[in-house]
Amino acid sequence: MRRRIKTNTLGLLIALLLLMTFSGCRVRRPDDVLSPRKMEAVLYDYHLAQAIVTELPPAERYARDSYLYWSFSKNGITKDQFDNSLIWYTRNPKELAEIYKRLSERIEKEYNQSLKAIQEIYKRAVVGTISGDSVDIWYQDRLNIFNTSVFMNRLTFSIAQDTTFYRGDTLVWTADNAFVTPDDSVPHMAYLSLSVRYNDSISTVDTILRENGRTVLTLNLDSAKAMTSITGSINYLDSTDNRNSMLVVSGISLMRYHQSRLPSLTFPPAEFGTDDGGGGGDIE
Repeated sequence: MRRRIKTNTLGLLIALLLLMTFSGCRVRRPDDVLSPRKMEAVLYDYHLAQAIVTELPPAERYARDSYLYWSFSKNGITKDQFDNSLIWYTRNPKELAEIYKRLSERIEKEYNQSLKAIQEIYKRAVVGTISGDSVDIWYQDRLNIFNTSVFMNRLTFSIAQDTTFYRGDTLVWTADNAFVTPDDSVPHMAYLSLSVRYNDSISTVDTILRENGRTVLTLNLDSAKAMTSITGSINYLDSTDNRNSMLVVSGISLMRYHQSRLPSLTFPPAEFGTDDGGGGGDIE
């Protein structure tokens, strides 16, 4: 009986010792440190913001901090919380390695999805630049929704020169725009620009939108020299960070007309911008 008690006591002591050992190896995360899942979400947005910043033109590098702080505000934390958590995770490399392992898997998955989307856009772009006297060369979505997020407040496009473009062609970029905002007193606007690039110059037409309606930008290619590319952008500008404020742009088309088939361009009242190939303009 006494031997059985000693055996049970010894087993209990061994179990307690093992429990204490495993408890000592277990990493205890302080309450003010972000959880692994939360840290993963923040790091994803943070690195995404860093990638965007590196692609910004030099004139826009001043906005670097705004992009980085966006990754914090989106996840409902402060920079101090992020810095404090990052310090703790760097002191616990095993925990940080697990986070980056999941991040790597997520980025690889999204990269493959993006690659497929880019390939699809490229196919549509190639199909769009077919021959003909009048062709719609718009290859992106015809409906776009913009908000105050740094990832959803801008659309850009670029079309390279090919044999279907002639000197003196006319480009007509048309879109219907509607501002959707919970407070009409808050100023909002959008900036549209269409440019043709040559080896030695750029011809641009642009306009600022403040009201709902149809927008038409017309740009004539130079008749004396060949262009190298066509570029354009839509930038949604809002003085607030209210994600409920949006700009809906629909029915987008970008027509290219050869001179021999240039139609009589008549449109309903709207925001217009025109350029004859010799400069830029800003017409409201």
